[in-house]
This record gives sequence, structure tokens and C-alpha cells, in this order.
Amino acid sequence: MLAALKQACDIQPSSKHGACGMSDTPQKKGGDARARKLSPEERREIAKRAAEARWQKIGDPESLPTATHQGLLHLGDVAVEAYRLRDGRRMISKAAMARALNLKSEGGNAFLRSMTRKGLRTAIDDDLWVKIENPQNFKRLPPDSGTSVIVDGYEGTVLIDVCIAITEAAKYGLLTQSQHFLAIQSEIIIRSAAKVGITALIDEAVGFTDRAKDEYRRLFQQFIREEFAQWEKEFPDKFPDMLYRLYGIRRFNPESTRHPRFFSRFTRKYIYAPLANSRGAILEILDEKNPVVYANGGRRFKLFQFLSDEIGLPALRAHLWQVIGIGSASTNIRQFERGFYRAFPEAVPIGHQFGLDLE
Repeated sequence: MLAALKQACDIQPSSKHGACGMSDTPQKKGGDARARKLSPEERREIAKRAAEARWQKIGDPESLPTATHQGLLHLGDVAVEAYRLRDGRRMISKAAMARALNLKSEGGNAFLRSMTRKGLRTAIDDDLWVKIENPQNFKRLPPDSGTSVIVDGYEGTVLIDVCIAITEAAKYGLLTQSQHFLAIQSEIIIRSAAKVGITALIDEAVGFTDRAKDEYRRLFQQFIREEFAQWEKEFPDKFPDMLYRLYGIRRFNPESTRHPRFFSRFTRKYIYAPLANSRGAILEILDEKNPVVYANGGRRFKLFQFLSDEIGLPALRAHLWQVIGIGSASTNIRQFERGFYRAFPEAVPIGHQFGLDLE
């Protein structure tokens, strides 16, 4: 989207079409208005009017959806309030959106003001902007009383969409120097929670333990492609190099792609099973797509060949490099395990004993 925008705006302006070669449609006029530089006072006024309009729409607070679970979601060093509504939606409050992005002002309107800044606003497409301008209202119960409180917030995936827009804006030089911290924090958030994985992460944060297997299998189907992809290598050479070192095994032929069989068990346990906090759901689907067909336990394809380009592969790469980072800082497999489970405590199996047997 941004590439098309950048290319379009390289067209020389004309009296008929304006700066980006577009006619003076209502959309064009609105785009010019939102792209122009807004003063802090103007941004505060926009946020104030939007808040007033939302509260006016709440005719009957008792009809609002209710949060059944709530807790803290940890994104890097930042903890934000997360909720699961009775209707199944997973929500983050508007104020928490500001806090997640490390904005200096953590008030709810700080998030909206930042999104209207010149440059960054240009990177937000119309569908996402509609969601940003229209937070959803719901009720929560404060811990110290039985009186419900009305919260306005967003579904968890909106945070990921915003972070993607920010990183794209940074890539095309649309952020000001004072906004560079947003790109750094957005990268941290994207690596902490893939778009589908955010659902399971919020459930963890709020203590929702009723993990309906069918529901998660349906959600994680978005990670999976129907047919295998036509490539054979996704894991970098650093990955097997790390395993040989951690297990203290000499690698006689660095050019060979044949490795000890238990390396595949390591990959299933530490890469695929905890992927996107799926607790094995993604791995189970991949096994169905790519079953064992050979007597030696081999499969026809690589598991990653069935991961989707949009969600599955980016999540795999982010997780894989986290694992390589932990392995690079470890001297043996037991030290690696301790580091891995500190980073991914939700992946610790019940009754787990440290150390992966070679047999």
C-alpha cells in the first residue's frame, strides 16, 4: 500500500488532479486534510470531539458487552490491560494502546493524537483508520467494587495492524525524528505477538483456561497453506551449527544437509510446538498436512513448506531467530533449555525434566 502511495505521489501535480494525480473527490479532500500538519491543539481537539461522539452513542450502558476475564499482557518491557469479552472478542483499552507504544502521555487520547501526526497518518489505510476512530465500548468490573466501568478499546489485532503501519512508515521515511521510538516499539510488539498469536496471548494474560481445541485449530488455520510451497530451505545455517555446538557433537562435513535424527525432535519441540503460543495446535495441523510416509519416519515435504506467506512464515522466522539468539548465548543444551523456558514459560510441559535425550 505504501509503495503504491509513494509511487503515485511522485507524479507531478496538475491543476486538474492535484499532488497525487487524483481528482478532487471527497476522499482526496479528506486525504489532504488529514495529511496536513496538525498542531498539538488541533490533535487534542480531534480526540476530544471523537470521545464526545462515542459517549453520546452509548444510550444504554447496560446493553454493552461485558468483560469476563481481564489481566496484564506483557509486550517487551511494557504491561498493558487486556480483556476477553463474553462474546469472545479479545480487547485492549485505548489507554493501553498508548502505553504499549511507549507514548509519554498514557491517556486514551494520546494514542489518537499520535496517529493523526503528519506522515504516520499517511501510512494508515482507510479500513484501519475507521477502526482507530471508532473504539468499541464494553464494561469491566474494577477489583475494588461491584460497580461496572465503561472502557473504550480495540480488538487485539488492531494493535498489530497499527505496528505494521508504523514500521512501514519508518521504512519509507514518513516518521519524524521524534517518532522513531514508535518504530522500535512496534518492532518489539510484532516480534512478541504474531497477529493470530495475540489471541492466545491475551487469553494467557487474563487467565482464560477454557482452551477449546476446535476454536484454536480454526484460528491457527490462518497459519497454514493448502498446498506446499516450492522451496526447500527456510532454516538458516546458524540453526544446525548451534545444535552441534549445544550437544557437543563434531560436525565432520559442514556442507552436508544430513544431520542427527534427534535434531528434528528438537525442532518440533522448540520451534513448531510453541509457535505463536499455539501449544502444539499448529504442529498438529502441519502433521495432518504432511504425514509420515517413509519407514524411517520421514515425510514427503518440510513442515514449513505448508506455512502461509502472510502469517505463518513471518511468525516462524521471528520465533526461529529468538531461539537462535538463546542458543547462541548458551554453552550446552541444559543451559539453552533454562533460557528458552524463561523466555517462553507457557511452553513448559507438565512434569518436564530438563535435558533432551539423544536416543
